[in-house]
Amino acid sequence: MASIIKKRVTLSSGHEADIAIVHVESFAVEAFNEVSPASLVTQTEIGLASARLGGAAIHPVSHQSLRSKTSAVVTGIAGSRLEMLAERAVTMVGQYARAGLSVEALWQDRRSEVPSVVPVPLAHTELIRLKSATLARDEVFANGNHFLFEPREFDTPFEAYGDPVGMVVIGGVMLHPPQVPRACLISDESRFSIKSLSFHDVRIVLPGGGAVESHIAGGFNAASYAGRPVAIARYYGSFDGLTPSGDGVFEVAVVGQYAVAFGWGGRMPIPRTGCVIRFPHEPDVALIHALRSGEALRYSLRNGSIVNAVQSGPRLVVNGVASADDTIFEKEGVFISGAAGDLRQPSPYNWKADWHDTRAARLGAGLDVDGHLFFIAVEGQSTYAGNGGPARGATLHDLSVLMRDCGAIQALHLDGGGSTQLFRPFGGSVLRPGNICRGFEDVEADYDRPIPLGLRLKLRTMDQTA
Repeated sequence: MASIIKKRVTLSSGHEADIAIVHVESFAVEAFNEVSPASLVTQTEIGLASARLGGAAIHPVSHQSLRSKTSAVVTGIAGSRLEMLAERAVTMVGQYARAGLSVEALWQDRRSEVPSVVPVPLAHTELIRLKSATLARDEVFANGNHFLFEPREFDTPFEAYGDPVGMVVIGGVMLHPPQVPRACLISDESRFSIKSLSFHDVRIVLPGGGAVESHIAGGFNAASYAGRPVAIARYYGSFDGLTPSGDGVFEVAVVGQYAVAFGWGGRMPIPRTGCVIRFPHEPDVALIHALRSGEALRYSLRNGSIVNAVQSGPRLVVNGVASADDTIFEKEGVFISGAAGDLRQPSPYNWKADWHDTRAARLGAGLDVDGHLFFIAVEGQSTYAGNGGPARGATLHDLSVLMRDCGAIQALHLDGGGSTQLFRPFGGSVLRPGNICRGFEDVEADYDRPIPLGLRLKLRTMDQTA
């Protein structure tokens, strides 16, 4: 039996679709946003992002680890004071200021029904087709987890279009912590698993070795964390994406592993791709110097360790049973009907996705009864794609049934729609990419979507007698 099987199937919804089943021996997560891409790639990214975002001015920003030679002190929300440290934060707040937006004005604009066309920061991403030139003959590149994509998602001056959303672990190092309890695809070298992890499942080690506990889910619990530092994330100690105000408190905004801003008095906007470390008073000068200099934080799980992982979701199959309806969205914080505060704007934003109605390209990962890992990619084109012809592909319910019928006892959905990509060495596409760029009128064309990371899949040698 071949490691990759392509065929046309009839989905549970009654529609036909072309699929690829990929049997995998191992996978490794590769971050594409650590190093600035070639100038032509950057130009391509800017063009596609600008077209998709309605002509907004796009400006690339550096990796969050890079320090600015000069910091920028600005007024935050409700009069709080912020000091931008990282080069990307200084650049971004400057771009917004030139457009006439303060931090608070940006915050309010991104929460309006129709956000204004304001400058959009672009994180380093890559074209996975180009990265496939590094693949061995028995490898395939696939896309991974979700990333910030809609204008209202980058509502703080810390995060950018293309920043990964959810946990990312590479070679045992957690680059981004989990947020809401969504499904994670995990490799522990000897075995694979699919688990739901949240921000409260991690602890944080500061430069110098001091440990900080992560806040439990829900609003800020002042009594439980009185007199000691605590890590706050969206949905974990915040309301409407801000830290609570407090006399004398000192806060550090973190994107990924790196401090990007200091704040005094609370009301710090919380990045969707990191957290805020809240101290009851200004900490030791050595710690401040280390954070200002760009020393990385370290995340670890409270229980266990991970070698490689991405977080996406929702869960498609649990203990051999296909998920029946979209209540899984509420369980994983993808969409909460009638929600207030943080959950009004989950990431990806308001992703209801119509369990039975929205058809699109899809990518799922599943484990069979023997613990073997396989992926299923469904060729498609989103219901939401304008001027792109009829919708094609699978609903999420279709994908859950398909994963189960192909032997998955556990399965999750990876980033789908136009992000669904599966490439062989040197750019050969296993399935036709389905990214219709809505900014170009009267053009029937597929575009590779630039993404922040990929999954390098080593194909499993199959028993030819099976």
